[in-house]
Amino acid sequence: MIFDPQHRKDNRSARISMALFRMSQAIKKLTQAESDALGLSPVQIQALLFSSYTRSDVATVGNFANSIGATHVTAVKILNGLVSKGLIMKTQKYEDRRVTLLSLTSKGKEIVSKLENWGHSLEEALHPISDEVLANFELGLGTILTALQKSGHLVVAEPCLGCIHFHPNVGEAAAPHYCDLIQQYLSHEASLQECPEHASSCEV
Repeated sequence: MIFDPQHRKDNRSARISMALFRMSQAIKKLTQAESDALGLSPVQIQALLFSSYTRSDVATVGNFANSIGATHVTAVKILNGLVSKGLIMKTQKYEDRRVTLLSLTSKGKEIVSKLENWGHSLEEALHPISDEVLANFELGLGTILTALQKSGHLVVAEPCLGCIHFHPNVGEAAAPHYCDLIQQYLSHEASLQECPEHASSCEV
């Protein structure tokens, strides 16, 4: 058990797991303080950022729920609060009216424009650490994230580049890229947004 100090003493994995747990607690505290200044909760801000940076055709309620590790019902409650504040719009997907797409209102976009420094406290904590240490740390974290993703505990959304489904520069100028998964051509701008279905073409 990672909370048992005697167990951690002779178990590196337990020590690292406890360190990650403590980091998650610190991150929660930091983001809460930064969110309070905007009159929103951290998860509401996550919803706004999800709607802003996720490709429009996959910015769905279901994908948002998966991204925060919540049930569909919980995600709907969070989003409905933002709809009532006039920050998010919900529309039915044309191809499948059972699917609800999310987008920002003009007021929501204004709030997102103020989030440039959201999370800056965490970034500042890393500044004193050398590039060499950070590089090794990044590699280790990437391996952990990949393991969590494969076990179904985490959704990692990334832009199209580096995805096994992505074929760049095979179409016309307006939509030069192609996605095998959705079988559609994408504009360059769309390919730069995050996709929750991203499947890395290389193993970490």
